[in-house]
Amino acid sequence: MENNENNNLNELDQLKAQYETLKQQFDQQEIVNDRLMKSSIKQGTDFYRRNRMRSIIMCPLAAIFGLLGIKLWFGNNLSLSLFWVAFMFTCLVIELVLTRKFQRKTLGNDDLLVLSHTARSFKKLFSVFTVLNYSTGLILVCGLLMSLVGTNYNGGPMMLTFLAVVVGMIVLGISEVRYKTRPCDEIIRQIDASDNTIINRKTGIDRKQRWFCVAMLVAFIGLDIWAYTIVGTYLKLPPMWRTVEYVRADNDFSTEGKLAIWEVFADKVVPEKDVPEMRQALSVLNDSYVLMEDSSDEVRLYVLKKNSQEGPAISSAILGGKPMVKKIVVTKPCKYPSNGSIPMIVWLTPEAYQLWHEYTKRLTGKRGAVSIDGVVVQEWKIMRNLDNGCFFIMREWSSKEELEAFCEQLIRQ
Repeated sequence: MENNENNNLNELDQLKAQYETLKQQFDQQEIVNDRLMKSSIKQGTDFYRRNRMRSIIMCPLAAIFGLLGIKLWFGNNLSLSLFWVAFMFTCLVIELVLTRKFQRKTLGNDDLLVLSHTARSFKKLFSVFTVLNYSTGLILVCGLLMSLVGTNYNGGPMMLTFLAVVVGMIVLGISEVRYKTRPCDEIIRQIDASDNTIINRKTGIDRKQRWFCVAMLVAFIGLDIWAYTIVGTYLKLPPMWRTVEYVRADNDFSTEGKLAIWEVFADKVVPEKDVPEMRQALSVLNDSYVLMEDSSDEVRLYVLKKNSQEGPAISSAILGGKPMVKKIVVTKPCKYPSNGSIPMIVWLTPEAYQLWHEYTKRLTGKRGAVSIDGVVVQEWKIMRNLDNGCFFIMREWSSKEELEAFCEQLIRQ
């Protein structure tokens, strides 16, 4: 009996010894896990500490090199230079404020809940900062690109270039967000794995950070407006479409007398090699008709009917040498040659307007044509009586100089 009690006591002592050994192993494992967790968290906080130092060094260098590039490409553009400095300064200040709480003393105080909250809010705020930052940069980059390529850049390649720039900046922004927030993910994962923090976990941003987010939004909206002003004004970008007016001076009563409006009797497109033969065949026309060509690439012969002793239905000669054109409104294309017909509105003088009103009333349902210096530049079918005192010219243009020369000639009629 006594031997059994002794055996039980020995087994109990062995169990106690094994329990103490196991407890020591668990304690050591907890210490090791705690050290591993803090070591991993320390790597994340050190990443942001190094990033702060890089930002302090790189932002001034980027500002300097940006100013040199502006000087090289755009000369002494003060507004663009000040914008670049303000943009880099704003980005630097915001990034320093966002990473200011990632410090070693947080680990020393064992305040892991604050660090977890900081990591979660940093991810959200940095994502907002990146979107605002790259939006401003996109406005400026696209504006600079348009300014450099000018008006002679084809629409298709320009759109592809802009699309490539937009996609490139989106990819770059996503990559930067992932790179800068990856240490936060590791910090959050390590802290969430701790038993004493799983219940009291904090998420989101507090009231103070909301106000910081609003201030950041206001700052970048101001930069966006500034960038748009630079793009639209100081860089003098070519607009996609631009309406220009040519107006005759009130005291200008001179005219070249080359503009005329006719009634179309017939027209025919002929091969260029057959033009001499067609002219010879039509030379038998009596004095009631005039033969003219148009100004397009294909050869179209017009048989125009004389409606007056001078020939055309409306001309300066019929008005007694008075001018016919008061104003021209033309929508200039974004590139040349234009892919389609460009609208041009020709406003007539009051004297020519009276003849135009009677002409359209008499020729409703028939065809009319406009000629300058013996060449037909426009023809249309008159559907009704027109009392607006203007007519349209729709043509394609091979160059800016051709369009401007035509408008200058037309305003002198």
